[in-house]
Amino acid sequence: MTAFEAVLDQALKLSDEERRRLATRLLNSLESEDGQELSAEEWDSAWSAELHKRVREIREGTVELVDGDEVLAELHEIVERT
Repeated sequence: MTAFEAVLDQALKLSDEERRRLATRLLNSLESEDGQELSAEEWDSAWSAELHKRVREIREGTVELVDGDEVLAELHEIVERT
């Protein structure tokens, strides 16, 4: 059993709340630009700000909305060409 498999096996035995906290910590460690983990409050604040920005852009018409099926079709075409 690899170290990854051992950690995964242990993680899956955690409660839902413990797995959520672990997942949040792992994601934060990957996405931090300066190597510092974000607190739960900082994480929530950053996502909230991003969501508000995106909603504002949609309402102001400053972004082009693209249907998800169209995006997936374009990605499929790109993969097929490579």
